[in-house]
Amino acid sequence: MENMYEDAFKIFIKSKNLNNIIEGLYSLIHNPIAVINNDFQLVACHSPFLFDDETWNESIRMGYVNYATFKKIRETLKPEDNYKIVTTLSSNRRLIVNIKNEKGENLGILIILEVETKLEDISFDFIKILTELSKKYIYDQNFAKTSDTVKSFFMSLLDNTFTDKTIFLQKVKDLKIDLKKSYYLLILDFNEQFREDTKAETESFFNTLLKGNILATTYKNGDYILLINEQLNNDMIQKINDFLFKMRFYMIQSNRIIDLFSLNKVFLEEYKIFMLLQKTLGEYLLYNLVDYLPILPLLTYTKEELINFIDPNIYQVFLYDQANKSEFIDTIYIYLVTNKSLNETAKRLYMHKNTITYRLEKIKELFLIDFHSYNKNINYIFSVLIIYFLQRKLKAYSI
Repeated sequence: MENMYEDAFKIFIKSKNLNNIIEGLYSLIHNPIAVINNDFQLVACHSPFLFDDETWNESIRMGYVNYATFKKIRETLKPEDNYKIVTTLSSNRRLIVNIKNEKGENLGILIILEVETKLEDISFDFIKILTELSKKYIYDQNFAKTSDTVKSFFMSLLDNTFTDKTIFLQKVKDLKIDLKKSYYLLILDFNEQFREDTKAETESFFNTLLKGNILATTYKNGDYILLINEQLNNDMIQKINDFLFKMRFYMIQSNRIIDLFSLNKVFLEEYKIFMLLQKTLGEYLLYNLVDYLPILPLLTYTKEELINFIDPNIYQVFLYDQANKSEFIDTIYIYLVTNKSLNETAKRLYMHKNTITYRLEKIKELFLIDFHSYNKNINYIFSVLIIYFLQRKLKAYSI
């Protein structure tokens, strides 16, 4: 064992990186070794053969430890423990070591699988040095940096890796993520222009525009995805629309995400709607999901079919507005969504109350619009929303 330690020390001195060290150590003990960070990733390992250990083999194939296995490890090896020999994960015993920083915070784990050399025969000094090198490697490769850790956390949420909310909440606490803040998901479709130059320009544009409001970004299925912690204001939306039009890209913004744990569900639903909006409208702009909620069931219809859902009288108002450049449609919509308040309607349309009264009388006279029927009023609002949807005007008068 003393010769093993001397040989191991020579490997530590000569090797350039942790993977080289682990490969060299394997030649001494013939036991597979892996270093895993807190995002379940195998940051370094050497396991040249498959063993009669499906849990180990799966981790090597995938490049990360699945959530269920990582949870079992953490249940067995507490954060305050330094190391433990574990027999419950599979038929092969494992030596599991906590990798900690100077503050005692866990950065990951070192695992040695018992195959040829008994775990008790491995020098503790050998393990201690390997643990220290693993810690340094995690730092050097930026696996422990907050930005990368948050990105990994973001990817785990998108991929629905977290099946246990307790672990999710612990990660939130570790990363100091404030769940009381408002979060929004942005998805950008490169429209078959996914190249290094367009990626770089896009990242630069959003990093400059949103600055400190981006929690994490990633790429998934060729789309650029951002998690932001502040709702876009009108100035931001205008700049984004100008950029999207110039680049010929599409983009959608989610509603406020109430529960980050459900991000995967939000993403899948938003993506499906995004595809429908592109198919229906085909405009290079930012689609705000909240604007289309009332008419989501109609998104599978063509533009021509959607017109059939518009109240005939409201459609006549729309045609009149088009021909005369009037704003009767806007007046109807604001009047109804403000519960028929003349004062609020005048305020939102920047007009005098008397002007609004005159307009409403004119609308009743020309188009036989009946504002006294609740059912008709609901139908009018719904019809105007379809018109706004087809005209991409929904942001102008949000409820």
